[in-house]
Amino acid sequence: MKYSGVFPKASKAVPSDSESVNSSLLARGGFIHKEMAGIYSFLPLGTRVLRKIQDLIREEMVKIGSQEIILPAISSLDVWKQTGREGIDVLYHMVSRGGQKLVLNPTTEEIITPLVRDYIKSHRDLPLSVFQIIDKFRDELRAKSGILRGREFNMKDGYSFHRDQEDLDRYYDVVTKTYHGIFDRLGIGKDTVFTYASGGDFSDFSHEFQAICPVGEDTIFHCDNCNSAVNREIISSHSTCPKCNNDKLEEKRGVEVGNIFKLGTRFSTAFHLNYKDEKGLDNPVVMGCYGIGPTRTMGTIVELSHDDKGIIWPESVAPFSKHMFSVGKDESVVKFGMEIYEELKKRGIDTLYDDRKDVSNGEKFATADLLGIPERVVISKKLMEAGNVEVKKRKETVPEVISMESFFNRP
Repeated sequence: MKYSGVFPKASKAVPSDSESVNSSLLARGGFIHKEMAGIYSFLPLGTRVLRKIQDLIREEMVKIGSQEIILPAISSLDVWKQTGREGIDVLYHMVSRGGQKLVLNPTTEEIITPLVRDYIKSHRDLPLSVFQIIDKFRDELRAKSGILRGREFNMKDGYSFHRDQEDLDRYYDVVTKTYHGIFDRLGIGKDTVFTYASGGDFSDFSHEFQAICPVGEDTIFHCDNCNSAVNREIISSHSTCPKCNNDKLEEKRGVEVGNIFKLGTRFSTAFHLNYKDEKGLDNPVVMGCYGIGPTRTMGTIVELSHDDKGIIWPESVAPFSKHMFSVGKDESVVKFGMEIYEELKKRGIDTLYDDRKDVSNGEKFATADLLGIPERVVISKKLMEAGNVEVKKRKETVPEVISMESFFNRP
């Protein structure tokens, strides 16, 4: 893509209402636009990043046998009354013109359970795993920290259905391993720890994937011995590590980028979701749920991977793999740059080519640093005449001059 056609262009100005690194850098780079507190538009560059995060998550969920669905964003208040959750404070309430009381869904246990009830009848229908990646809505009292905590946000939520606890436990472990792999691929695996949290009405524990980050809203107690953690909400009753019993835990801040719960029969009982076993007897279906926030993860990546010049995207989710531009006004260099760009396109290499003629070389360099694309490629007359290009990884400081042949033949 040519940068002259990208909407909008990067800005030097720091937004006056920017309250976090992720909101500042993403807004300046033209990835997002703040509409109001907790509500953001995702612009073309931001949409490219978000879709790559979503596709990576989607790919990993499909690998473990989960099937993608799309559930409605609106539900009747009546289904929330069936589970006694109609009074939770994050619900957005609406009334239709016909007088029906409706809710914008912050989560979808109340929707998926009665839906599955219409299709699961026998033990032969189990186990089942489904997931979706859609926008959710929560009436946050204090939306803050950019896209780390929004009133409208993108969410991958998955649900699994089992005949017994043993089968749920097996799949729960599969998802746990898959989530670790997802965060590794997203470039934040080394910063993300498996965290024990309150299980509430469902089980002894739920589990969170907390990215250790100074701006995180959660307080966790990290165990260096086994690299797990305990959420502050349960530290009074679990002052040692639940995994290895270590009593030397270090207090840290974390961003919850994922969570998993063993729901048991809490929702299947409320909605009469049963299956018939081999003897023809009715049994409640045992459920689990599994969430990852793509928008929150995107913000977390920026918080954890940036410098004073801009974002440093991991290759897996960067909007482009290369950011190329020429320096100087020599038309032969500009033409040479276009030829390289076209060749990269033919080879299927996703490249952003800054073809602007009305900006300084310094602004091109600054734009490249701000946007954070993994590799910068610079062309000059001297380099062209020598048959070379200059390349620099965004996360490195020293550029390298290599031949055109080497440039095109690298993996």
